[in-house]
Amino acid sequence: MADVLAIEDLVTSYAYAVDDRDWPRWQALFLPDAHIDYTSAGGIAGSPADFAAWMPDALSVFEFCLHSTSTHEIRFTGPDTANGRVHVFNRNGVHWEGAAEIVDVGAVYEDTYARDGDRWRFASRVEHTTYMTGGRFAAIIRDAAATGPSERPPPFG
Repeated sequence: MADVLAIEDLVTSYAYAVDDRDWPRWQALFLPDAHIDYTSAGGIAGSPADFAAWMPDALSVFEFCLHSTSTHEIRFTGPDTANGRVHVFNRNGVHWEGAAEIVDVGAVYEDTYARDGDRWRFASRVEHTTYMTGGRFAAIIRDAAATGPSERPPPFG
């Protein structure tokens, strides 16, 4: 049970690190060679270092982000490894083209976890975006996600 709680705490720490824009803390939640994929939400795929460099600019347009996670399923694959998935609801505030907008994102994170010393870390995280709602800015992100990463223009401009 202690391992389940530690993995659930890892997922919660991830949400707060993103919302607090604490990129060193965020990066430390992952193994250095972890794979992350946010392409379904219009983002990138790569390593924690790639994301720690990309996220500050990519999220700078948002005035706030609020991540909520629930319905966490964890399956242990060995004494030091596990797979999981968790629902995420992400509400974002943006001021776009002279108007305040709310961008809501619903997704499932598909994760692998590994024990690293005395703590659990992400070995991989893939976001499977289910929906994105909001105004004109949400439409821009949805369009970017639909084009695929090889055809995607630089974020927001």
